[in-house]
Parts: sequence; structure tokens; C-alpha cells
Amino acid sequence: MTTAFHHISLLTKNRHTNLAFYTETLGLRFVKNTVNQDNHRMLHYYYGDYQGTPGTVVTFFVVPHLGNRYDNDHFLATIGLKIPMGSLTYWEKRLKEKGIEVLREETQLHFLDPDQVAITLTEVASDLLPKERQVANEIPGDYQILGLNGTEIHVQEPQKTLTFFKQLLGWQADETGRIVLNETDHLDIIATNTDKKMHMGRGAIDHVAFAVKDETALEALHQKAQRQGWQIEKIVSRGYFKSLYIREPGGNRMEFATLSPGFTIDEPLETLGESFALPPFLADQRAAIEANIYPEE
Repeated sequence: MTTAFHHISLLTKNRHTNLAFYTETLGLRFVKNTVNQDNHRMLHYYYGDYQGTPGTVVTFFVVPHLGNRYDNDHFLATIGLKIPMGSLTYWEKRLKEKGIEVLREETQLHFLDPDQVAITLTEVASDLLPKERQVANEIPGDYQILGLNGTEIHVQEPQKTLTFFKQLLGWQADETGRIVLNETDHLDIIATNTDKKMHMGRGAIDHVAFAVKDETALEALHQKAQRQGWQIEKIVSRGYFKSLYIREPGGNRMEFATLSPGFTIDEPLETLGESFALPPFLADQRAAIEANIYPEE
């Protein structure tokens, strides 16, 4: 099955707490310790399966002294993660043993991360992670998280956002505002009920990224977005993938990212995340970047 999502990126205040939660509690691999390419003072942490496969990746920009977020007129919410069928009870027990309050609903578990990000684990009928993508930790391979499977886009005028996805990507929503992307993945478009401006802060989702096959397909999407008149922010190489950023009509940032070349362009697969990595085009700035990272609290 082709992945619909590429990654989802958020803001965190404390890198140590964030790292512990996503690697030790959820069992993801720390696949990249790098820098925010748009603000070299911010660390950028990536988590995913053993290979950092697109569709499994959750990333965080680290901003010490970060204030509270305010989810008002428009915002993104919820990290939806899929787990193998039959693993829900294992995850419920694991989370409760770690002192995390969990709400169970049929095939789903709902809980919060340390930055008060809503996370939903959903059992799906899907293949288990293949051995080469499983992380070596205490979580059995047949219970490990399979990847992303959903998020929510909150906007004042849902129909405009639905039109964006339909015209640009051909994605149709059902009567509830849910766009079904494939057998396991979906996107929910939800109406907000306030004119108050949103404010990014702890746990805010900066953007959600969808997977695009290659640079040719990305450029075709870029040209189509231009013809249709959408609010394009930029198209840029991130080294690990090439990205197109567009603001959907409600104001939320959407990213479209290529499946390759991946995270091994600047460090070996076996040691991903073990050192501070920079893609080749930033390598000659290493000393200056390392000297100016935001100090911790």
C-alpha cells in the first residue's frame, strides 16, 4: 500500500522530554538530529521506524522558552498513528504503566504527549512492519507503530479547504468532512467557531506533509497549484527530500514531499540520529550553526 502521509511536524519546548517520550514510550527510532533549515537556531528532531520511512515520521522543532499554543480560528490537531490489529490492549497497558492517562474507544486509544499534543493509536488491518524496519527495543515487532494514519485540519470555512484538496489532488470528502486517502489513512476537515487568531506554541503542529513519488511529480503538482492560483509559499530541497509548501485556504501549511533520497545522505543507516547531522549544503556552516543553537532553559 502506498503511503498517503510523509511526515508531520510540530513544536516542542523540551528536547529531553520529547526524545524520551517518542523513543522510550512510543518506541520510535530517533532517525535525525539536525537543524531547522529555515531557522538555524532551532534543533529539528525526526522520529520514525528503523529506516525513517516516509509515512512513519514525526518531527519536532525544538524551541526553549516556547509559550502556550492557542488553537483558535485555524490550526492542525492530532497525531494519528496506526498499530497492528490485536495490539490495542498491549498499548493500553504499556501507556498506563508509564503513568499516561488513556481513553479507550473500540479500536482506538487517545492520550496526550508531554506538550499536550493529542495522539490517537488506531488498530488497522495491515501488514506488520517488516523486520528491516522494526526498531530494536522492548516493544515486540508485531506491536510496533506502523506509521501515520490521520490528522485534523481545523478551519473557519471547511468548504474552501475541501475544494482545495478536490481541485489540486482529486481528494473527495464524505458528508462528515473526512477525506479517505487509502485503506488506513484519512484527513478530517473540521469547522472552528471563533474569530480569535491562533497562536503557535508548545505542541502546535506547524505542518502536515503528504508523500509525492519523485521530483517530476512534485514539479507537476507545483505547476498545477500555480495554474489554480493557490497560495504557494515555496518549493525547496531539504536534502532528505524536496518539498512544496502551500497554505490551504483556511491558513494551515500543507507540505508535499518526495519519497527520496532519504535520511542516509549524511550518515549511515546503522547510526542514524546518533550525531548532529547536516545535509551536504549546510555542512560548511557546521561551526556557526552549532555555536548559535538556542540555549536550553
